[in-house]
Amino acid sequence: MKMNKKEKLPLIILFLYPIAASLISLYLKTNFFISILLFFAVPSLFLSIIAKEHVKKTLLFSLMIGIPLSIIIDYIAHFNETWWVTSPFFNFRILGLVPVEDLIWGVLWLYFIIMFYECFIDKHITKKLYTKNTKILVLISLILLVLFFFILMRTPVYLNIPYFYLISGIIIGIIPILAVLLKFPILFAKFLKAASYFFFFNLIYEITALKLGWWEFGGGEFIGWVEILGVKFPFEELFFWMILGTIGVLSYYEFFDDDKK
Repeated sequence: MKMNKKEKLPLIILFLYPIAASLISLYLKTNFFISILLFFAVPSLFLSIIAKEHVKKTLLFSLMIGIPLSIIIDYIAHFNETWWVTSPFFNFRILGLVPVEDLIWGVLWLYFIIMFYECFIDKHITKKLYTKNTKILVLISLILLVLFFFILMRTPVYLNIPYFYLISGIIIGIIPILAVLLKFPILFAKFLKAASYFFFFNLIYEITALKLGWWEFGGGEFIGWVEILGVKFPFEELFFWMILGTIGVLSYYEFFDDDKK
């Protein structure tokens, strides 16, 4: 990453931060909610302070997309026992399954990725808070949300999807990523830089989470397992979240809310 002296220190801090957050979490045995604040809220706040010009646009995109998709994806995942948040801080679950923390995590995860991307890689300030494509993405999200509730009320058995992580990863991950990168190959190098950092970040977060039991992977079908430092998680978690997750987020962001350059 080419950067000036002012950018180097914040980037060094962000590379060291997940290690510090993990050590603090393991020492204090924090819960899932505190982990979200520690791992995502703190660095997001840090980036918001040093890159105020990106806050409004990034926050709007993260809220509009993060909330509806978190409800749909997390409900189906919990319904299929793909993963399960073991001890939520709040004493109720949305629709009986989705922890409130998952919505907070979804929004902050999107926000952190996009702020990092804009601050250190893209460095482009867009005055408009949203574009025509953003409206299309919001419409798609709302249609999916309505369809989800319709199925949930009428025929919830259709939400029982074998290999849900694999199928959802291909449909909402691989296919959009390929479509965007084939259309705008100039974005690949930029996405790869951001993905490199968040692979490092996500791996530390995953190991910490499983060590402390914030979530677990239950009876859902997976194509394989990965074991590292005494914890075990599905191959899909490694591939679709740790490796491709950031590229997926940025593909949606660039296509629907940015300049595609």
